[in-house]
Amino acid sequence: MTLLRTSACRIVGLDRPDSLAEQLLEQMLFKTGRRASLSEQKSWSRSLPALAQDLVDAGLGDVEMLVEYHLPLTSQRADVVLAGVNPRSGAASYVVVELKQWTAAYRYENNPELVEVPGMPGAPKLHPAAQVRGYCEYISDFARAVSDQPDALAGIAYLHNATDPEAVADLRAYPAGVTGRLFTAADRGDMHDFLRTRLAPTSGRAAADDGAH
Repeated sequence: MTLLRTSACRIVGLDRPDSLAEQLLEQMLFKTGRRASLSEQKSWSRSLPALAQDLVDAGLGDVEMLVEYHLPLTSQRADVVLAGVNPRSGAASYVVVELKQWTAAYRYENNPELVEVPGMPGAPKLHPAAQVRGYCEYISDFARAVSDQPDALAGIAYLHNATDPEAVADLRAYPAGVTGRLFTAADRGDMHDFLRTRLAPTSGRAAADDGAH
């Protein structure tokens, strides 16, 4: 289940960014009976337009975005699953995206999988690349669209507010892989290049039809 299916072009073309959060709020109430928190609503109105603009800038504005993708049999949701076509094989291709508004983060006690974030008290957070890698592993086990296509799935964590590379340098210690890459605002170009290796500049409707189930 996904709360909203749209494209980057449609999000970028909205007259009011807040209208996207309003759509998601309405869908969450309708589909789950739960009202989104203010922090969730702020994340929707800030992070989703940032990702959509990056997709348009990368020439991938027609890729489908499955927003708030619910992982089967759990309460967990991936922020976005991008659905499109692999530019080399022509097969369906998916990229799971974990969005963070963090401007800085530091490794927690030399544990590469845990981080602490200034301004966010409490227990350490799971490294966002580890988080998205876990989502990919789970989806691989349950989603029909990728269960028999091991190369159909990739995952990235995107810290779209992190403009200072030094402020997130500790996070680079986490080993990168196809299902767990980290990108920040400082390396948007690298992210665009990576996405273009996974997604072609064509409509992702057919892949989204399969991936939505």
